[in-house]
Amino acid sequence: MKTRMLSIKIGLVIVIGAAFASIVIPALALHDDDGNVAASSDTVVENAILAGLPPGALFPFIDSTPSRIVTTHIALTDATSDCSPGAAPPSNLLVLVGEAGVALAPVMSAATNTGIGTETQCVFHVTVRPGSSGDVPARITDVVVVNGSNAPLTALNTVTVSAKIR
Repeated sequence: MKTRMLSIKIGLVIVIGAAFASIVIPALALHDDDGNVAASSDTVVENAILAGLPPGALFPFIDSTPSRIVTTHIALTDATSDCSPGAAPPSNLLVLVGEAGVALAPVMSAATNTGIGTETQCVFHVTVRPGSSGDVPARITDVVVVNGSNAPLTALNTVTVSAKIR
C-alpha cells in the first residue's frame, strides 16, 4: 500500500510539474534578454547555389510580406579582386534589402569581405537591421539577389540568408 501511495504522489508531482512548466516556460519565452515583452517571431533560413542565374537577373530570395524582417544575416560566395578582410566587394553579386516596390538598398561592400577563400570564391557576410545605416530602409520585407555581371553565374556563387521575422 505504501508503494502504491508513493507511486501516486510521484505521478502527481510529475503532472503538476508538467502543468506548471507548460504555463511558465512559454511565458518566459515571450520576454527578450532585457525582460521586455517581445512579439512572437520566426526564423527563416534559406540557401541556394546560384549557377545559371542570367546576367542582370533578380532573384527574390526572401519575401516576408506582410511581416517584417527584424534582423537578417546574409552570407554569399563570389569572385573578387582581392579576398582579404575588408579589401574588395563581390565582383558579380549584389544583395538588396528593403521593401519591394518601395525602397531597396545594397548591403554587400568591401567591408563584408571576410578574407576566407580565394579571389575565385571568397566568402562575404553581413548582418542587417532595418534602418541600421543611412542606406538601409526602416522597413525590410525582402532580400533580393542580383546577378550584376554580364555572364550567367556558376556553382561557385552561393547565398545563405537567415532572417528573424515578426
